[in-house]
Amino acid sequence: MLCKVDDASHRLAQDAPCSLNGSTLELLSLTLVKDKDWPVDVPLVWKHDADTRPYTAFVPGEGKCWVDVGMLSADQQKQSIEICHDGKDNYLASKSGEVWAACGEDAFFKTMLAVRGDVSVDAISDKQAAEFRKQLASNALEQRTVLGALWQEGLQEPVKLEGAGAVTAAKNIKNPVNAVPINLERNPRWINPETRPACKYSPVKVGDLPHKDAIKNTREDAIKSMQAVLDKRIDTCRELAMDRAIPSAGSWFSFVRGPQLHEPHLNKGTVPALVISGGSASKLSADLSKDYGLAWHPKNMTNERGMHAEPVYLLVHKLDYPTYASTMKELLEQYPNLHLVGWDGGKLTGFGAARASALAFADSLSYRPERVMMIDQDVVKTEQTRHTNPRVRAAVEGLHQTSHQPIAGYGIGYPARQSPPTPFGETLPPTPADLNGPAEQFVSIKAPFRKQWEDGIYPPYMVAGGEDMLMSKELGLSKDGRNTVLPEERIIKKELQGPADTPNVYWNEGRTQTLKALFEAEKNTWVEFEEQKMSLDDLLHKFKDNGWIASHPSVESYNVSACVIERIILRLNNELTKDAQQK
Repeated sequence: MLCKVDDASHRLAQDAPCSLNGSTLELLSLTLVKDKDWPVDVPLVWKHDADTRPYTAFVPGEGKCWVDVGMLSADQQKQSIEICHDGKDNYLASKSGEVWAACGEDAFFKTMLAVRGDVSVDAISDKQAAEFRKQLASNALEQRTVLGALWQEGLQEPVKLEGAGAVTAAKNIKNPVNAVPINLERNPRWINPETRPACKYSPVKVGDLPHKDAIKNTREDAIKSMQAVLDKRIDTCRELAMDRAIPSAGSWFSFVRGPQLHEPHLNKGTVPALVISGGSASKLSADLSKDYGLAWHPKNMTNERGMHAEPVYLLVHKLDYPTYASTMKELLEQYPNLHLVGWDGGKLTGFGAARASALAFADSLSYRPERVMMIDQDVVKTEQTRHTNPRVRAAVEGLHQTSHQPIAGYGIGYPARQSPPTPFGETLPPTPADLNGPAEQFVSIKAPFRKQWEDGIYPPYMVAGGEDMLMSKELGLSKDGRNTVLPEERIIKKELQGPADTPNVYWNEGRTQTLKALFEAEKNTWVEFEEQKMSLDDLLHKFKDNGWIASHPSVESYNVSACVIERIILRLNNELTKDAQQK
């Protein structure tokens, strides 16, 4: 921690102004209130936004001084200086009804000088602000031992104020989800905007767990804490799924279907395609009308004898069903084997729910297929993954047999979209590092698609993009660093062209509703991030202050919150698997 104090102080002491993240502002706040010239009866309190209530306070005096704002006495609250930061270079401070605002370089130091001198911000020059910044840096170095200890203890350690007893972070967090904070670390590739698309579902990494013989907060305690997070997620998703307009039939899902067609050629040997889509009716309509490039195009669905066209079930959320039905009306009439299906999971939406609903739908098909394909809407046809290619079909069926797994891939999926290869053209082989990824994007799944009291292989509660990874882990698809159900071929996805659907009700309303409900249920998850213990809600405010997300609360921050929880769930699965292997 002393190194962190030194690093921050040296950055502040430079001639050029430096950006201030949440951690640096914490150190500066501690330095200010520990200064001998700071008024002894004036706490410095922080607010997330100008129109919200303060949430944390730095109190002058001896001993611990970083406390929850609720610990302040009424007199302290009246005397306090309130300050907020928009995550960029804008600061707003207020005291006893008077307001100071500054923006740009060294705005924080201009604001604090103006407050201290009871003058307008305009009266503070750039030179004065820079000198004040360097003075605070020097003060921090002089008090590095004391400040380092206070900074490390943070808000969560027991504090004692006038008339108040000792409290801990778990008590500061109302109804905490878990009893022991879960150690999280930043993911540098996610923080970097240039590399974030390749790891968009991984804003954090779960850090090392305590040793099993640790005196306090053992490894077992950490696992119990992660299990509590998983239990909360599952319970919340169950409640969302049950919040529906119509009763379910023992499943989380029900379906909106078009007219029943007479298709006597369909039987258990039929291999239908299940394609999950959302907000892309216009794009798909244009693409399907242009050529046969998509892997699941109805024209590409001939069976192995070439006599009949296998069914394609385009699954969309029921909120999108009317838009798809009207936009794709001509295509649905042109291709009798193309069927539109609306899935309904109550108020539960998300990637895992969509995939689980697809298997629930497959389980309801009257001709009882023994195998289905699940294909992402933007996967293109290549000779190496073409499902009507006898060699490809034999390879996939062989993977099912040799691995004894219900799922097998047609190739290895990648997050980046790219230009499709030329017809019968070669695709680049995957690299060895890619061979241990999840089975995703274009897969074969064998019956039974669901068992009694089970939802199938996909966890519906993984709403934000971790469903493929958790499914692969729970099935134990990886052996010796290699996913055993993936052929060494590359799946190609392309960018669908055109505008998104308007209105995009599922994405803009249904998805947002789910993410917000999950955040409200999970915001009091107790975590430790960069040596500070805090709630998940506070973590997202820190992300905003650091400029990693635009705002909080927001749809973006709700999605990041869901991704953080799913990283914890994935890590829990790793640890439980490790324990099972050691028994």
